[in-house]
Amino acid sequence: MTLTVNRRMAVRGLLLSAAIGLAGPALSQDKKAPLADGFPNKPIILMVIDEPGSVDSLYANQLAEAAKKISPQPVVVEHRVDFTNFGTWEGIAWIKDQGELGAQGYITYVLTLPDAMIDMAAIDIEGMTGMTVDDMNPVIATERVPFMFIQRTGAPWGDTIQGFVEHAKANPGTVRHITGGPGGGMDAAMRFWLSGLGVTVMDVIGGNPTERALAVASGEGDITAAPPDVLMPHLDAGKVVLMMGAGTDPFPAPWDAVPTSGSLGIENDPFQQTRTVATSPDVPDEHRQWLYEMFSAAAQDPAFVEQRHKIMALDMVDLDPAESKALSELGLNTAIGMFKSLGIYWADQ
Repeated sequence: MTLTVNRRMAVRGLLLSAAIGLAGPALSQDKKAPLADGFPNKPIILMVIDEPGSVDSLYANQLAEAAKKISPQPVVVEHRVDFTNFGTWEGIAWIKDQGELGAQGYITYVLTLPDAMIDMAAIDIEGMTGMTVDDMNPVIATERVPFMFIQRTGAPWGDTIQGFVEHAKANPGTVRHITGGPGGGMDAAMRFWLSGLGVTVMDVIGGNPTERALAVASGEGDITAAPPDVLMPHLDAGKVVLMMGAGTDPFPAPWDAVPTSGSLGIENDPFQQTRTVATSPDVPDEHRQWLYEMFSAAAQDPAFVEQRHKIMALDMVDLDPAESKALSELGLNTAIGMFKSLGIYWADQ
């Protein structure tokens, strides 16, 4: 953990001050009733483990605005940028350190699945943070955005996934895959797809997702995986081609001709960004259920739905705690199996 005890207590004090200072008005008929034990009787924190203005930040602010219409207490977005590359797990550890605020469910956080679980297959997260898979406690997943397989415009094999597969099989290890390296969700997605397609490529380390997409768009690489928000500028400029995307359901127009991994025979593909709200593993089930019902209703708010559907290929879902947990386990087990076959699973080293 990177935070000192004093830092933890200081931030905890800020949250407590917010909880006291933001006490809401009297409950109206439109608000969700608290539980018999009084939960919630102070503001609910929706923590973003990223910078203001990020994709998760935009989502959290929109969801919080919708939740404020329903919650008997304010829903407040807090940003945290002081964690490392494994911020989800450090964030969980920090929330568990916040005493009753964390243990009762007053601090929730945003993450994407299965991305966070890939960390567990790539590195000894328990040794680094003290957290295990049992500490992942999802409340709800409200939307999915597929990772997409993109390639540079003008590739010698043409603009179809079939052409790519034929070329890659005839020339193993020559197609340049721009990757962030093992451990990231997009890298895991591409490795999963390539294994399903039966081809091998040459990995080239290429920085963050934006830098990797730019490398492909500029012709410095051939293929990479990217979410819609990262690839769209290059697609609009005619610099990349969509080859396929994660999932089974057909994509909406204008992407309806793009094949899904499921349509190509790649089964049980978990590699979509499933945006999720989670909380401390110490939270009582009835408090977590209350949070699920509140955020579920918020995610059906017409204004929220309209805002979220501006994102290309986004699919609204409503996964309850058990369904979200099952998705996290599928992602982890898929990543471990794949990393073991590649000889890069950390526990086998």
